[in-house]
Amino acid sequence: MPTSYQTLNSQRGNFPVFEGTSVYSLRLDQNLSNANTLTLRANVSPSTVNGIEVSGENQPFGQNAYSRTSEQTFRDVTGVVRDTWILSGKQLNEFTFQYSRRGLSYFYNTAIAGGSDPAVNIPGFADFGREPYSLIQRTEKRYQFADNFTWTLGHHTTKFGADFNYIPLKAVFTVNYGGVYDFGPFNATNLGFPSLFPQLSPVQSYGAGLPGTYVQGLGSPADSFTNTPIGAYWQDSWQVRRGVTLNYGLRYDVEIPPSLKAPTGLAASGYQFLGLQKGIQTDKNNFQPRIGLSIDPTGSGKTVIRSSYGLFYDHPLLGLYFLGDASDGSTSGQLAFGGTGLCSNGAGDPSNLNAFTIFQGLLPGPNGSVSSQCSPTTSAAALAALNYSPDQQRFSCGQGGATCGTNFPQSAFLNQNYLNPSTFLPLGFQPFGYPQGKNFVYAYAQQANFTIERDLGGGYALSLAYNFTGGRHLNRPINANTVRGDLLVKNFAAALAAGQNVSSPFTVGSGSVHCGSGPLGPWVSSSLMNFFRPSGLNPSIAGGLLGIGDVGCVAAGEQAASNLANQGFNTACNPLGGTFNGCVPFGDMDANFSNGSSIYHGFSANLRKQMGSHYTFQASYTWAHAIDDSTDLQSPLTPQDSYFPGLDRSTSLFDQRHRFVFSGVYRTGKVMGYDGVAGKLLSNWTFAPLIEFSSGRPFNILTGAGDNLQLSSFTARPNTYVNPACGSIVSSKYSPTGILEEPCGADFNGTLLSLDGNLGRNAGITPWTVFNDIRISRNIPLGERMNLDASLEVFNIANRFNVAAVSPLMTNAGQPSAAYDPRQLQIGLRVNW
Repeated sequence: MPTSYQTLNSQRGNFPVFEGTSVYSLRLDQNLSNANTLTLRANVSPSTVNGIEVSGENQPFGQNAYSRTSEQTFRDVTGVVRDTWILSGKQLNEFTFQYSRRGLSYFYNTAIAGGSDPAVNIPGFADFGREPYSLIQRTEKRYQFADNFTWTLGHHTTKFGADFNYIPLKAVFTVNYGGVYDFGPFNATNLGFPSLFPQLSPVQSYGAGLPGTYVQGLGSPADSFTNTPIGAYWQDSWQVRRGVTLNYGLRYDVEIPPSLKAPTGLAASGYQFLGLQKGIQTDKNNFQPRIGLSIDPTGSGKTVIRSSYGLFYDHPLLGLYFLGDASDGSTSGQLAFGGTGLCSNGAGDPSNLNAFTIFQGLLPGPNGSVSSQCSPTTSAAALAALNYSPDQQRFSCGQGGATCGTNFPQSAFLNQNYLNPSTFLPLGFQPFGYPQGKNFVYAYAQQANFTIERDLGGGYALSLAYNFTGGRHLNRPINANTVRGDLLVKNFAAALAAGQNVSSPFTVGSGSVHCGSGPLGPWVSSSLMNFFRPSGLNPSIAGGLLGIGDVGCVAAGEQAASNLANQGFNTACNPLGGTFNGCVPFGDMDANFSNGSSIYHGFSANLRKQMGSHYTFQASYTWAHAIDDSTDLQSPLTPQDSYFPGLDRSTSLFDQRHRFVFSGVYRTGKVMGYDGVAGKLLSNWTFAPLIEFSSGRPFNILTGAGDNLQLSSFTARPNTYVNPACGSIVSSKYSPTGILEEPCGADFNGTLLSLDGNLGRNAGITPWTVFNDIRISRNIPLGERMNLDASLEVFNIANRFNVAAVSPLMTNAGQPSAAYDPRQLQIGLRVNW
């Protein structure tokens, strides 16, 4: 195995966590006059944190080994100048200027060698190796000018203002540049072994060196641009009559977004066909009305009814602009390889370039021999342009570390160099990127609230509230060019019926015969068809077949694409015409669209008791339900089936159905006259307990394999019914039928949906949590001018095991993988004089 291979046993054990954060603040207030005050404030907050466990790339918290932890350093500086000017008894103006600079360095674990090795994800068991979203080096500056004017006119208090921000940004973001391997269960028959061989578990697949997929970023990870958000608002508070107040207003926001370089050549036509773009156009209609009403229906001051509605627009993440530009799939981008086979066809076979051979270090390096059993090309120039490092299990890595994937613009994978005659390489898995969908619009939320508050007397008050939030046009990753699994399987069946010896739908036509016909009709090389993606023919595979004189199979591929034109397939790619114009040079395209939505309903009851007779308390209960169809912009969070994203609508990962919190303060005051020893000992104690009961939150149950052939082990879900031809079943309390089974080819009935698992998204629920804390404090006089504040804080008094994260893998779904802190004690002493 390559030297970067890490054993599972080496990942065991505890690891250190360090956090050092300081906050320095300086404030100066100067009265320029009785009506004009100037405030100057400066803040500096350096911070360094090591041993961070993250949840990006669908990593369940608690399954990260020490090698997967990361290091974060902030160096933040902020300066604010504020001028408050009282123009009259009814007019007030506030002007603010702010300058801030945030310098961020986010690195993988540099304390051990394994922290820079390729990342390994074994869903349900372990995540180790380089943190996929590192390294990041970012400098963001903000110049902000804001002015607010308040004017009281009779029963109206009107306020209006404007806000201008100029934000220059420089960043380096090597997403996946260290390489990411995903391992799931593996069927030995995929490699041609007899069916008597048992299916391998994800851990066994890792031991056998058989990843499901491999992803790596390449190119220049650096970018710089500016963003200019501008906002203006007007609002009015109207005292309609005693006990009735109406608040209403309007806000308008607009952004001048960065201008990004447009894709060129084949990449430009590919973007056009797939409906993609780089960056986000200016959204000019972001008007946001707000209204609120407060009524005292009896005029007694004991009951208040409040209601409100508002529309609020979001600001798109600057990370979207960065990813769309610095990982466009052409000048820089991502590589994605499936585990499709070993080197059975010998030297020069393009199918040798896949996740198996990359992980096992079987490909020759830049100076290796093209006659090697696993060389994917017979061209020394093309082999050098791959720049593969066998000991590193990745491309363009040299000695590893921060330079992985960078500083090699002549890579075969960039700028469509694999189509250039000098470095031509039939590339089965073409690069991909993270663009935006066309007509991307800004997200917004509609929020409404209805609350009744009642003074019950005796210091008691009760509040009942309903809250609604509806999110629209939320950011959502969807693969815009994913594999059509149904067509891939039908092509596979046709090849088998024609007598072809192929091991999987991805390897059809990878031998010496690249197309043909049989009892089930014609079949064609799956890689030639770009694995039946809507983009149509893979130009590099077509060029390779033309290079060996196989004109007939290229013609068969063009005919197959033409037959699928009514299903949205690209037919403009015509290699037989002697050009690649109209061809799409992409594999997957994990684009960010703005078609996500969410809805939240929350009912809460709050009972509080004001301080009196030594105690106060507050008790609240909330019932809530959150529903959505997307979670975040991360590509592993694409839908299970990108052709049917609407089927992923379900209870949200953030849903928490029940939550009860009780908090209070009890003060003993002076006991027994405060004269004797006992009285002084028992007096002036403060007890502040807090207890919280919370229901569990949903989690997504996965098979850990790309069952529907869309090359994503992080989205495939199991079935809740039994198909005897599909292997073993798993008992699960999260299934409506009590069992789970991984989908297989025997489930296929000719439709695309039959390849998907039918278990809903986020079907699992984590256990309830109970947090019980208390703070005990006392002030101890030490003389006339000196006293001591002593405190004891106990967290998780009962030392309860509260589950923080669980395994999502169907075979051990719900098994705890991380816990919240055990019982902790904190003692504090403060001297006052």
